[in-house]
Amino acid sequence: MSKSSIRKRLTLLGTLLFATGLAFRIIEELIPYRTISIIGMIAGIILILISNFYREQRSRD
Repeated sequence: MSKSSIRKRLTLLGTLLFATGLAFRIIEELIPYRTISIIGMIAGIILILISNFYREQRSRD
């Protein structure tokens, strides 16, 4: 598996986790899930930050 495909998958997973956490945070009927929403948002941000380490170097040509 190449670095770019790993990066794309980590970015997608991080975005989905962040969006799910944000949705749990916004919906008022899901008050018991507030801690899960914060954990989901933090995990999403961490995955997006980790995906930056899988960036391939550009050629200078």
